[in-house]
Amino acid sequence: MAKQWIILTGAAGFVGRYLRFALNDQFSFWCIDNRPVNDMYVDDVFDQIDIGSVTSLTEIWERRPKITANLHAVIHLAAYFDYTNLPNPAYQRVNQGLERLLMLVSKDAPGNCLVISANSMGMLAPVLPGQRQNENSPRMATWEYPRSKVQAERILDQTTIRQPVVQLILAAIYSDWGEHAPLFNWIELCAAPGPEKHFYPGPPTRGLTYCHIEDIVRAFVLVIQKFGANGELIHQAELDLLEKRFKKSVEVSMEGGVREKFLIGQPQAMTYREIHGRACVAFQGKAIPLIQLPPEVVTICAVILEWIGKVRKKSKFIRPWMIKLAGEHFAFDLTRARMRLGWVPKRSIQQDLDAMLVRAVRERDKWLKVNSLRPR
Repeated sequence: MAKQWIILTGAAGFVGRYLRFALNDQFSFWCIDNRPVNDMYVDDVFDQIDIGSVTSLTEIWERRPKITANLHAVIHLAAYFDYTNLPNPAYQRVNQGLERLLMLVSKDAPGNCLVISANSMGMLAPVLPGQRQNENSPRMATWEYPRSKVQAERILDQTTIRQPVVQLILAAIYSDWGEHAPLFNWIELCAAPGPEKHFYPGPPTRGLTYCHIEDIVRAFVLVIQKFGANGELIHQAELDLLEKRFKKSVEVSMEGGVREKFLIGQPQAMTYREIHGRACVAFQGKAIPLIQLPPEVVTICAVILEWIGKVRKKSKFIRPWMIKLAGEHFAFDLTRARMRLGWVPKRSIQQDLDAMLVRAVRERDKWLKVNSLRPR
């Protein structure tokens, strides 16, 4: 029996690779990326295009009518990302590609074709320790990348396509080898001999919420199982939507199909102090005090170090614009993901960090090589 198809944008990326590995026995993938996809599976197809090129996207779509007519799902992972925090037309182009992709799905894909889009925790307003974000928390994108994700969310919220749309708002994704640039660089700062590891420009008792790539993939799989064609929840979700429209509920649009959002991450943050303490013990053999400095002082130091890095042609990861984000805190209320999807994280950065640090120390070359492939 022929496998159904999934379109996967950003197929060459971190999450895309793991998703294809997890689902290749059930689905064939139409991979779309502007980079080569080297680890293709049997029956998969690949088109190397910039999704921001509306013309190219339309052309490849029209060349594959047998796939578009037999689509089970579209998973949108494509995104532009860098740490310069400078305006870049690529952010807007990716979202233009998303708009065109939705239009093409609406025109040619089956009515039960599921659209899943990955979004970022960075677009949520931070909270104070002890508080948690939920799916309806305020949006407060303070730099270029999350700004583009807020725009993507707006596009998906306002689309009137009849197909169901599920948005997953993802925490900081890590693997057994790290592969999350801020986490990697914080660990490397603790490994280095310089004085920078002694100081932090924000409250060190704050931090991010993380999620292991295996838990991320499991969330996507559950969404496909429950909201895809003949899924456990899709019929009931459609009935709920009709009832809300009948009651003219303000929480739903009067047009389009089922719309769902879920936070995917851990319910608690991993603080900067905890990462610092464990990393210093792993590399230096002892805990080193982490001193909070005024952001203004650290910003001046970051500007000087950035200038030195440019002169030496060896840039630092920490940029001056990052300093104002040092006090942000993220922790997720998983009630909706648990009750609706049946998803809770099985892995924990609190438990995984020590094993990760062992790899960072004992398998140094591989640790550096793996993390060099991630955006920096």
